[in-house]
Amino acid sequence: MSNQSKAIVLHSIKYGETSLIVNCFLYDIGIKSFVVKGVLNSKNKKFRKSYFLPLSIIDINYSIKKNKDIGYISDAKPSKIFISIHIDLFKSSIIIFLGELLNSVLKESPGSNKKLFDYLENAIIWFDQSAKEVNFHLKILVDLTKFMGFYPNIKGESHKFFDLNLGISVERRPIRNYMEDPELKKFKELLGTTFEDLNSMEIDNLLRVKMLGLMIDYYSLHLQMFKSPKSINIFNEVFQ
Repeated sequence: MSNQSKAIVLHSIKYGETSLIVNCFLYDIGIKSFVVKGVLNSKNKKFRKSYFLPLSIIDINYSIKKNKDIGYISDAKPSKIFISIHIDLFKSSIIIFLGELLNSVLKESPGSNKKLFDYLENAIIWFDQSAKEVNFHLKILVDLTKFMGFYPNIKGESHKFFDLNLGISVERRPIRNYMEDPELKKFKELLGTTFEDLNSMEIDNLLRVKMLGLMIDYYSLHLQMFKSPKSINIFNEVFQ
């Protein structure tokens, strides 16, 4: 039986000579892996490999057999045509990183999350249409914690430390796993900002890399299956 859904592509790997295994986040059922047969065959006119680039938003027909982990995509077409995120080197490095990150994070909460899907869809479209926005990934990392259940709790503005283990701001310096100024100051700014406000937020490259490292630590402490994206080192070089 064939089903239809909108899907956000997270990750794809080659399978055999002409096929792909694609991990997608579906609007109706959440994260799922699919085989896309023959997509790499030059004679194939049904699919394009470009449909399955990280964070592409596509409409798919799919089928899942009982007791099988992997389904099949029988038809796909772009739901949104992007103009920059897969072409611009800077933006594409952010997109690859976020695709890898989401692939790991969403495995923690399988199943439908329509509010998260809507958020990600709007965020990706915004990023595609934006200028060179260097803090986009940090904003995504902060916002995702709201959906995953460990949104930072800033208890007092005078608190000089943020305890990564507890997820709250504190007055006294924790023994380990904490954030302080100047990272904490920018972190607080990110908590209260919109995508549009990102343009006016000034974070230098070194501070941005440090903040990313602390956010990855925060995720590692709160998500059991989380793995730091392999693309993070290449990603950080883009900011040098």
